[in-house]
Amino acid sequence: MGKPAARIGDMTAHGGVIVTGAPTTLIGGRPAARVLDQHVCPMVTVLVPHVGGPIIPPCSTQVLVGAMPQARVGDKAICLGPPDTIVQGDPTVLIGP
Repeated sequence: MGKPAARIGDMTAHGGVIVTGAPTTLIGGRPAARVLDQHVCPMVTVLVPHVGGPIIPPCSTQVLVGAMPQARVGDKAICLGPPDTIVQGDPTVLIGP
């Protein structure tokens, strides 16, 4: 079964949000998030802020948005701490592998 499609404003496990996406592809009224789109992370490990970074492959291998794989719930993003996981997406748009 597919996973909910990620978009700008969707949450990550570290409490951050996705902040960039495809401006020409809207999912539930918000730009779609893809590989290399950015997220921010508010967490701190000891005194080191995690900051955030890009969503990393593989994401969806079958759905491309602007020639980039579509991100889904469960996909990962780079963080200065451990990788961050996307935990929120549009439940009405399910994206396969």
